Amino acid sequence: MKSVDRLDMNRKWAMPSWVPMLMLVSAVSGLLIGRCGHAARDKYIVFYNIEVQEATQANIDVTFEAYNRSKVDFEGEGVLIRAYDENGEEIASKITIIDLKSGEKQRYLKVLTKLTKLIKNKDDVASVSVELYHPSLFK
Repeated sequence: MKSVDRLDMNRKWAMPSWVPMLMLVSAVSGLLIGRCGHAARDKYIVFYNIEVQEATQANIDVTFEAYNRSKVDFEGEGVLIRAYDENGEEIASKITIIDLKSGEKQRYLKVLTKLTKLIKNKDDVASVSVELYHPSLFK
């Protein structure tokens, strides 16, 4: 009769020392590749005609136009909208999602509802900025 030696399944096997190093290198390279992808999107999406439509004590209505200059559709792009007063302090900000097809210009109306400062009228809002939102672990 043949004798078969079975592996002991309860025994703990040591992980090779190169596996954690490989995981660390792949995580860092993934972060770097993702950052390069965000930088490329900045070249292709342009925001213009940014203006405050209406401002009340409860909200600020911002309109802007976005143009996709690339040949690729951008779906679910994060956009950061910020409103500032005369002193350059942030009044309100919002992260929202837009979809742009390739070569398309589109007009958007977004409402900023969570204000950090009290405003009385439209003149209290000095400027508004619209930019692509890049989530980052390290700022």
